[in-house]
Amino acid sequence: MSSANYQSNKAWEEIQSDAGFQEFLCKDRLVDYLYQSRWFGGKSSRILQVIVSKSMPLYNGGNLYNMMILEVFFQESYAHNYFLPLALVALDSDISEAAKLAEVELAGKKYLLIDALYDQGFHQAMFKLLQQNQILKEGDNKVYFKAIGDLGLAKEFSSKLLNAEQSNSTIIINEFFYLKIFRRLFRDKNPDFELNEFLAKQKYFKNFPNLSGLIWWEPSPGFDISLGLMQEKLENEGDAWTWMLREVESFFAQADEQELKPLLWSAIYPLKLKKLPTYLLQNPGQEFFKHIETLAKRTAEMHIALASNSRDRNFVVSNYNSDFTVWLKNRLIFQFDARYNLLNNKLPDLPEEAQKLAKKVLSRKDQIINFILGFDEEKLRSFRIRIHGDYHLGQILKQGKDFYILDYEGEPESTIRDRKVKQSPLKDVAGLLRSFHYALHATQVKLGTEKAKLRAEQGKSLYHAISGVFLNTYFKEAFKNQLDIGYRKEITYLLHYFLLEKAIYELGYELNGRPDWAIIPLQGILEITDEIKKI
Repeated sequence: MSSANYQSNKAWEEIQSDAGFQEFLCKDRLVDYLYQSRWFGGKSSRILQVIVSKSMPLYNGGNLYNMMILEVFFQESYAHNYFLPLALVALDSDISEAAKLAEVELAGKKYLLIDALYDQGFHQAMFKLLQQNQILKEGDNKVYFKAIGDLGLAKEFSSKLLNAEQSNSTIIINEFFYLKIFRRLFRDKNPDFELNEFLAKQKYFKNFPNLSGLIWWEPSPGFDISLGLMQEKLENEGDAWTWMLREVESFFAQADEQELKPLLWSAIYPLKLKKLPTYLLQNPGQEFFKHIETLAKRTAEMHIALASNSRDRNFVVSNYNSDFTVWLKNRLIFQFDARYNLLNNKLPDLPEEAQKLAKKVLSRKDQIINFILGFDEEKLRSFRIRIHGDYHLGQILKQGKDFYILDYEGEPESTIRDRKVKQSPLKDVAGLLRSFHYALHATQVKLGTEKAKLRAEQGKSLYHAISGVFLNTYFKEAFKNQLDIGYRKEITYLLHYFLLEKAIYELGYELNGRPDWAIIPLQGILEITDEIKKI
């Protein structure tokens, strides 16, 4: 916490609109606090100014909380909006250092000024407002709290702020609800808010956490800013990523080097479970592949549900057109150019094996650009729909023999508008195939260099089998329910396109955060471009 202090002879209730207090917050304290907060998305930029664009008081018993929307202006000529509620607590309160903004002295008494999302009283206040379907009003400024179903009346209130998330803040309430508060705000519905609201109204797809409440801010008529959503806590055994890593490690531990057979299929072609080689039916076994079939079925059901509305313009299916093609090409070329330059700059710092792969990727620049620019909407007959947008094994919970899909906020690097663009459901499918690929290679990295060549062949065999079984079930469900994902050549083309897009995205993430892992997307890019060359 900064040593910055504030003194006033006024009480907490009196200083909310005080010019001196606003100046203390915006000039002396908020800049430092934002940079130290995990959820702040502008750490790589320089803040020029912070202002409080909107505020709303919230009372719980005798306690006042000040909910604020901050507008943050950056030197690079752009701005973000963030949600920060404030609370005042006793100076000796047992509270996380991450919550503390400053010490303040008001009306002769000293307090801690904190982020109210660390305060249980604020949690309780929000939950009560949800239970009562309340609207907070101050002129045209309104904050809506809407319950979905009966939230019940617990004898005792309990809450806990989780600290695992980067971009949002999530609170467990009464050990039964997850209340997710969005930190970065947009003058539009957050995709997670919007898609959960949509899915709660349909009957076909059930494998997502039940929606229990929505919170949004209406700063002026016609503008809705999503603040948060509440869902029922879903009993589970952990995410599908952890499950997959465990299964893959077990596979390598039991794999018999004598049983490896040459591959006869591609990773993007459907494969019936009964057509798998005997050695894969034994290890990792039929039960594992039945789980993959279930995951494929749930994925298809999600897409079928998202394509089911014929009235809401935000969800009605769309065809491919020239506007979409221009948007897609420009977006991916910009991303590839940025990754290509980053890879060039980071090349000397990469491990030896990663350097070899990186040089091969760099040498394929023209092939990759030509493939990206070759996207031709006139050859595509399938539909575009709203999709998950950031679909991978970490966004899926495993419950017994079933799977539940969550976190519909979209790709973190994308703008809010880009996340809402309707795309082929095969983009989500490609994201999951890349996640399978990641799990296999991450396990190989963990197991070290001993038997590395053998494990690479075994891993490739398993990856193609997982992908083939997944696609076979997904295609069957899609076709059976009239989800138009295209004809055979179109499916192959779109899968290659989205697999390459995802691997390029991953490369930037790893080069910036985990250079030792860059080998995984580099291998992915090479494998995908090898397959493209064969067509």
